Amino acid sequence: MKLYRILTVMVMGLAAILPARAGEAVEGDLARLQGRWTTHAGPRHNIVVVLDVQGRKANVGITTPQGLKFQVQGELRLNDRVKPRTLDWVNFTGLDEQDLPNIPAIYELEGQTFKVCNGGPNSARPTEFKPGESILADLHVFERVKTSGDADARTASIATLSR
Repeated sequence: MKLYRILTVMVMGLAAILPARAGEAVEGDLARLQGRWTTHAGPRHNIVVVLDVQGRKANVGITTPQGLKFQVQGELRLNDRVKPRTLDWVNFTGLDEQDLPNIPAIYELEGQTFKVCNGGPNSARPTEFKPGESILADLHVFERVKTSGDADARTASIATLSR
């Protein structure tokens, strides 16, 4: 009986703590960024990049024109209180859990468009939205990937409006 009470108190304590931390993790622009985004990269814009954001975690899937696919995972740190807004790609790992350098960036988030200008690894943060000269120092415009749930919601809205 005593063990049951202790476990109950622990579970209730965790239940009280976890939602608060989850709520803190996704506020402001980070909350608006949740979900799947896509863009095309490379000099010919023929590299498909898919960004999945869940909380602070980011999973980036990359597909080359030759069909080679790989993923990197890490975290996003956003500051939406400065101009321009800043983004840091941090703690990313790639193939074989290889650590990747942090990349400073600036961003704009408007509706279904997420514009990012990266400074490149070990480079300074850009101050304007234009491609840089180092590797990965580029400008990318991500578009939110539409889900079937989005289409269902639009269909329901249109049906409601037409009544």
